[in-house]
Amino acid sequence: MSTALLIVIYVAFISLGLPDSVLGTAWPLMHQDLGASIGSAGLINMVVSIGTMLASTSSQRVIKRFGTHAVSAFSILLTLCALFAFSASHHLAAVLIAAIPLGFGAGAIDTALNNYVAKHYSAMQMNLLHAFWGIGTIIAPIMLSRFFDSGRSWREGYVILGTLQSIIFVIFVLSRPLWRIHADEADEDGKASKVYSMRELFKTPGVLPSCLAFTFYTFEGTTMLWLASHLVYGRGMDASTAASISSMTYIGITAGRICTSFIADRVRPETLIRSSQALILLAILAMLFTDSAVALHVIIFAMGFCFGPIYPAMVRQTVSCFPADRSVGIIGLQFSFGYFGSLVLPPLYGLLASVLGQWLLPWYLLFLVIVHSACMAMKIQSTKHAKAVDEVPPHR
Repeated sequence: MSTALLIVIYVAFISLGLPDSVLGTAWPLMHQDLGASIGSAGLINMVVSIGTMLASTSSQRVIKRFGTHAVSAFSILLTLCALFAFSASHHLAAVLIAAIPLGFGAGAIDTALNNYVAKHYSAMQMNLLHAFWGIGTIIAPIMLSRFFDSGRSWREGYVILGTLQSIIFVIFVLSRPLWRIHADEADEDGKASKVYSMRELFKTPGVLPSCLAFTFYTFEGTTMLWLASHLVYGRGMDASTAASISSMTYIGITAGRICTSFIADRVRPETLIRSSQALILLAILAMLFTDSAVALHVIIFAMGFCFGPIYPAMVRQTVSCFPADRSVGIIGLQFSFGYFGSLVLPPLYGLLASVLGQWLLPWYLLFLVIVHSACMAMKIQSTKHAKAVDEVPPHR
């Protein structure tokens, strides 16, 4: 496949990462200007998550009808419009309305490009794809922090990010000739390729435990959302040290995806996932036995590093474990379940921690990782059994 096309796809995944981390960075100033409570950020995230769930669930039909390029381009257009709308908002209601296209855009492009890369590129390139998402999540907070240090408004930050998205949109639209050279989803197997119903997809062996695995993958998002609070209110650290330790999660995830990309083609996804899960469990146990800031920097970086390869490997497994003609529908379902998990499980920890205390975080992460591991094991067992049955020769 074309290297130029792959570069365009990587750039598009930066555009997916840019909005994901900007709200948390800008919200301390945003909520004051909007006259909203500090907790309203959760409501905005909920609207975005519902949009991504709906877009992922319906993505199979639109991708097979219009193709990966058209769907991805339109998704980038939705997100850039949302970013400009955020910058012009003066009330919480306006932000909530702007969050709707942001969620739909993120869900559609996530499903479309993940499916395309999983089908047409190697495991190494899948890992690098998600590393570029990590780069997008790092760029936005750095840019906004520079803006805030110079006394500029969060609104200007959103305008700059919207402008960056506009440039990415133009690049993506101009890449259309590359997609004509290489088969797009709408061109594969003819335009009349079957669109599977949710019922048909769930009848595929291993799909349900696979979707549940995506739901409980939220140990990554839970760590990113609550680690700083755990360190401040559960361990008595100052906010600056807690922020520094928390940043190791983002850095570790991006580093993990880049480094493991060099071995991803030589190691089975199942092996990569299981070894990462085992190391995460060790890192969580290590968290329980130290309050040293230096040690926690290392532990959280290691944990983030092990988070890194799991999600790309899970997506990659979809095209190897399930029929190719169902992959886009199954990936859409998996992402929808994943967004549902992000909508429910991190806030659930917040409710539990408000009653029991922030000391609970390592134990909650332990629970999520164990359930995720069990779901992945059931998925592998189901798909292996189905393949074994298919390979049994018919009686003569």
